[in-house]
Amino acid sequence: MKKVLYFFVSLTFVLFFFKTEAQKVQDNSDESDFILKKDKPSFTIKFPGKYKLEESSEEKGLKTEMFRSEIGNEVYMFKYTEHKNPAVSSDNKVYMDASLESFVTGIKGTLIKKTDFKYNKTNGLEAFLSLDNKNMNVFYRVLIIKKVQYQLIVITKAEEKNTVINNFFKSFICPVKK
Repeated sequence: MKKVLYFFVSLTFVLFFFKTEAQKVQDNSDESDFILKKDKPSFTIKFPGKYKLEESSEEKGLKTEMFRSEIGNEVYMFKYTEHKNPAVSSDNKVYMDASLESFVTGIKGTLIKKTDFKYNKTNGLEAFLSLDNKNMNVFYRVLIIKKVQYQLIVITKAEEKNTVINNFFKSFICPVKK
């Protein structure tokens, strides 16, 4: 009887231990769920929380996917569009300006500031907008690498980029191929 009791106690301990360890592994792996990685087009970006595919379409030679993560009252979005044809201008400035203008019009925002930035040796466009009727702000980046347009968007009450927003922007990794 003691051997049977010892066996059950041991078995319970072992099962509890493995369940606890499995749970720890599961909890640790949840963080990797925040990383979006694609091979075609090739990129990686890390969201500050769980994200979901919000939009996916393919029409008229354009393939688009948009991913979204909500953390409290902040929204983090990443969108890419694969184009069949190259961008309008050799440095993509015209195309990025048009993209920003379309975005500002689409969200009914007010453009506060627009600056250029470099990603490796590729030119990008960054903007700060306000959504007056919603008392929110938007940090926006657009970048075109080869035939793929990437947009990183953060909607927040913050008036300046904080660590989380900076980390989101910096987490975008894409092999630059010309």
